[in-house]
Amino acid sequence: MPSLARRLQASAALALVLLALCLVPDAEAAGSKRVLILHSFGRDFGPYDTIASVFRTELVRDSADPVTFVEANLDYRRAATARETRVFLEYLRARFDDAPPDVAVTIGAPAARFYLRHRGELFPGTPLVVGALDERFARQLTLSPNDAAVAGKIDVRMLVDNVLQLLPDTETIAVVVGASELERVWRRELQREFAPFAERVRFEWLDGLSLAQMQERVAKLPPHSAILYAILIVDAAGIPHERQDALTSLHAVANAPIFGLYEAALGKGVVGGPYTSQRAAGERTAAATLGALRGSPQPMDIVGFEPPVYDWRELRRWNIAEARLPPGSEIRFKPPSIWEQHRAAVIATAVALLLQAALIGALLAQRAHRRRAEEVAEGLAGRLVTAHEDERRRLARELHDDVTQRLAGLAIEAAGLESGEKGTAKGDAAHAIREGLVELGEDVHALSYRLHPSVIEDLGLVEALRIECDRIAQQGPLRVNLDFQDVPRRLPADAALCLFRVAQEALRNVERHARAKSIDVTVARKDGGIALAVRDNGTGFDASRKAERASLGLASMRERVRLLGGRLDVESRPGSGTSLSAWVPLPTAA
Repeated sequence: MPSLARRLQASAALALVLLALCLVPDAEAAGSKRVLILHSFGRDFGPYDTIASVFRTELVRDSADPVTFVEANLDYRRAATARETRVFLEYLRARFDDAPPDVAVTIGAPAARFYLRHRGELFPGTPLVVGALDERFARQLTLSPNDAAVAGKIDVRMLVDNVLQLLPDTETIAVVVGASELERVWRRELQREFAPFAERVRFEWLDGLSLAQMQERVAKLPPHSAILYAILIVDAAGIPHERQDALTSLHAVANAPIFGLYEAALGKGVVGGPYTSQRAAGERTAAATLGALRGSPQPMDIVGFEPPVYDWRELRRWNIAEARLPPGSEIRFKPPSIWEQHRAAVIATAVALLLQAALIGALLAQRAHRRRAEEVAEGLAGRLVTAHEDERRRLARELHDDVTQRLAGLAIEAAGLESGEKGTAKGDAAHAIREGLVELGEDVHALSYRLHPSVIEDLGLVEALRIECDRIAQQGPLRVNLDFQDVPRRLPADAALCLFRVAQEALRNVERHARAKSIDVTVARKDGGIALAVRDNGTGFDASRKAERASLGLASMRERVRLLGGRLDVESRPGSGTSLSAWVPLPTAA
């Protein structure tokens, strides 16, 4: 028996380490629909991360039944051995030992091929939804009548046409693509699609380089060059790159404009153009999954290009005239005029002065108007909160759009000095200056996010809270748990920002004063609104005892909630932790 136990332990460890299995089940409620999600590369690899995140949110929101997710990752670094594959399959079957999942969803082409290859050994009767892969690969799969597919259609030649329309003098296009199995397939497909342009431009492929080597290359491209950021999951050194970190690092040193394929790259360094929307792919994958759960699978759904969108900052940086853009193009990230920038502050200040003068006059003229004066004061407090938030948003935009771009420009200039003086004291100094500028740019970017988190507008309240909880957890021993139930993806902007600021202030208070080991953050739809709760197991305090001095943070939270017609409660006892709950109503339309 000890020998058998050791063999079982070794098999489990082998499956976890070599196959990078990451099963993340939600709490299973009675009668819930169980959904198996098989990732090709993991939850945090772009562009698949946005698709998976939107898919989970939309499915939970639109499903009439509770949904339980079980997620697993393939090993993207190398092909698994027969034994590793067997252990992986046994683990999946054991997870659904009582009953098979109601539906299986694959994210990316490798996961789709793996599941179909082993479907008979897993769950033969379970409907399958294939998502987050290109139409070229989707049509090669053999699906059953109960299956569905959501695929993207990328017009590669249109991407090159976009580069040449904006930069007609382009002679070289450096193509950023990784070295994983899927990326090697994409490399061959791109090379085939680019063949008609061979006499017009020269394509330089960077798939044989590590990310550091790619940085060196894009910093020294010849004149009249452009960069096409296709996909970079694993570089030639075998190093994985999650989210858009690789794009950010390349943008910091590139001496040529960068173009991309996906929506997630907009605002992170690419010039823009036609793109595929990961949000749309996630929403349509959720819709296809609901159809499969109801027994009415839909035919293959193709997600095509969205109308072209461009980043005003990159157009300006590379001197690309707006007249060259295709008709109907959208321009984002364009800063407002001087009047638009300061209008809110000027109006708020003027209104505040007028209200204060009226308040003083009313108090001096007649005490009977006190009640009316108090109402005016409450209105003023609300306007001051709004003006404060507007100012934070303006400062965040200026830091992100202006200061970080200047720092990036200085880093690029320092990189040029460094490359020209390698091995010398001047070169070492230039290297130190460049490293300092890059670090300073990252700090300014982080400060910009703390002033105004744009992720609320991009991905919604839940994802913004997830990022904030992860940030707190990464800074120390605190364990932060986030749970959400039936939260709409699109909330009114004032309600989402209010709840985020309340949660942010509560987490900050726990981190500074509570000496807690864990924090539980929950968000749920309740009584026609959204309820937020933040609970910790820290030292607590006597809530019935009046504090020696007023808490500006608590007052700010109460004022924000009051402005939206909501309520805020704080419960605490010494030694029993603290519980903060906030509720704001939602309009009927929401």
